[in-house]
Amino acid sequence: MSGDASSPDIVIVGGGIWGLSTAYHLARSGNAGRVVVLERNAKIADETTRQAAGQIGQLRSHPVMARGVAYTLQLLTDFQENTGHDPGIQTPGSLHLALCRERIAAFEKQVEAATSQDIQFEFVSDKFIRQQAPSIDTSAIEGAIYVHGDGYVDAHQTALAYGAAARDLGVEIRLNAKVSGFRFNGDQITGVQAGTADGPGDKIYEADHVVITAGPWTALVAQFVGFVPPVNGIRLQQARTVADPTLPAHHPVVRIPDRSCYLRPEKGGYLFGYFDSQPTAMDPRDHPGELHTEQIEPPFELIDEARDLLSPIMPLLGQLAIEEFRQGMVSCTPDGWYVLGPVPELKGVWLGTACAAMGIAGSGAVGNWLSKWIVQGDPGEDLSMMAPGRFGARASERNWIRQQCRQACANYYSLQGGATYSVGTSD
Repeated sequence: MSGDASSPDIVIVGGGIWGLSTAYHLARSGNAGRVVVLERNAKIADETTRQAAGQIGQLRSHPVMARGVAYTLQLLTDFQENTGHDPGIQTPGSLHLALCRERIAAFEKQVEAATSQDIQFEFVSDKFIRQQAPSIDTSAIEGAIYVHGDGYVDAHQTALAYGAAARDLGVEIRLNAKVSGFRFNGDQITGVQAGTADGPGDKIYEADHVVITAGPWTALVAQFVGFVPPVNGIRLQQARTVADPTLPAHHPVVRIPDRSCYLRPEKGGYLFGYFDSQPTAMDPRDHPGELHTEQIEPPFELIDEARDLLSPIMPLLGQLAIEEFRQGMVSCTPDGWYVLGPVPELKGVWLGTACAAMGIAGSGAVGNWLSKWIVQGDPGEDLSMMAPGRFGARASERNWIRQQCRQACANYYSLQGGATYSVGTSD
């Protein structure tokens, strides 16, 4: 593999939405040399990306994340016009429902931050809620805020759009390419070793930079470079109901943090998800062979629990049959932040993982930050809070990482300072 002598050749390991966004941004920069994406599966974006809720919410307590989500929203809004590929974005806004006075107080603090970030929002009346989401029983809630311009996508469609636009710009996407090792010259990466299902053996892909964007499988890949990222997978639980003929076209995303739930329209029904209080940790390193999301048992009992929690607020949800269960994983960290940036003590090795249930909302920004970092030497933001090595030796304590990640996920919407919700909302 060879590119312009002044431009680095780059291999991206993992063809999910973050890897494809990074490939697109690198190719768009015009200064990245040859870019190759290696995906172990027969299709791109066929694991955790396909299972994502795809919500893009602007309310973030940290300005870096607020700017990152704003970038993603604008990128996807203009994407079809700029690339010819439709990411399928919808922007009906979002309703955040409070079931207690303490949550109202928390909303007031959030909107203080929103004001400084130029996010358009308002506290809304019961009448407004019924107009936007007629199935909500407003007698069950204490109050609500509405965020203008919030949206959602079909995450799989968005990832395919990133991938198609990247291909148009010359990116190669190699399927059935399972990484089996890395090549170094001292501490400098020089290539990636990967095999294919139909090939004669492993192939070496030369590279000046390697970006590992393998989601919950990142630790499996990173072990080949001797680094342990502070990440653990947590089981995802979502379901979609049959179609509701009364569902309005403008129905917003709805978040009910006091029930650790969210929902939005999909295929004429309601896609809803739930952060349970006892999250199930799932680490591909603990499974013999290869773990795929399709092997994960659907969370039937948890979906029943979520419907019981939501039915007082949205009685119709308890009456509609479930048409699809979704099972998968999200990759989490103890502090709820992404793992993003260069691997310590190695040159040219980068990580982009730990979506922390905010992977789609951050997908554009992650690709942009990594591209700028690699090509220009600066991501354009202070991302020190996302540094891969920020936990030091504790990252190797798998039991500690697992328990901390479970706790962070369980407290996603907690009023007692859930780490992730303080950074963002469920996406």
